[in-house]
Amino acid sequence: MAQGRRLRERVAGQTAMSDVVHSPSVNRERGTLARIAGVSPLDSTSRRAYRIALGELVVGDILDGLGQRWDVLHDLPLGGESTLEHLVMGPSGIFAVRTANHGDVEVVVDGDIVLAGGEPHDDIEVCVRQAVAAAQALTTAAGETVLVQPLLVVVAPRRLTVRREPSGVLIGESSGLERMLTRAPSQLGGEQVARISDLADLETTWPEASEVTLDTQRLNRQFTLVRAEVRSALAIRTAWVVGALLVACTGLWMMIARFVTQMVAA
Repeated sequence: MAQGRRLRERVAGQTAMSDVVHSPSVNRERGTLARIAGVSPLDSTSRRAYRIALGELVVGDILDGLGQRWDVLHDLPLGGESTLEHLVMGPSGIFAVRTANHGDVEVVVDGDIVLAGGEPHDDIEVCVRQAVAAAQALTTAAGETVLVQPLLVVVAPRRLTVRREPSGVLIGESSGLERMLTRAPSQLGGEQVARISDLADLETTWPEASEVTLDTQRLNRQFTLVRAEVRSALAIRTAWVVGALLVACTGLWMMIARFVTQMVAA
């Protein structure tokens, strides 16, 4: 690959996956008792990064399947610790996509406020800030104004309720993301998309892009192993809970049977 064009090697969820596999809790040796009890390798910090990574992988898969008229870059550095999760370029325009994976809870959007399970989150604010940064970077590289639309994607919520549309931000569920993008009115021709895509792939377009290098294949393997451990720990904890319930139910039925027997014998 030509020098200065390594951004296409980056994968969805790269930063979050790296945070997970390099977290102290994941790399700390779990004892036999912890494994038997199904203790997760994740702590509160790595659990948040893990959830973010899972959400980005879901959205990344959807975006990568949009078709030949679309181009997608993942995990673009915006300077400092800020990273644009997905930059989508196609006939419907240029989109800075942020993923919100809050789990199986009700998500309510009331203007610029996002409540997930009743807890406030800054998803809208961050989404706008990242879109502005991406637009500035692409505008500087292109020598002309490049408009970037902020798009917040909520991953598999129990329910998404939009009481008031956020100002200037598109929002939707992951299940409807492909439809949202591909059925939107066309705004850019193929040559325009190709030109912006070419600029977006240059390391010089993005601050500190050349400083970030990772073996993405190795990272994917490491994250897959962590994911397997997390699932295994959850299965073990579930088995313990089910076993405890069965024991409790069995004991309860035995008490009821003994009581009934005593009543009949009386």
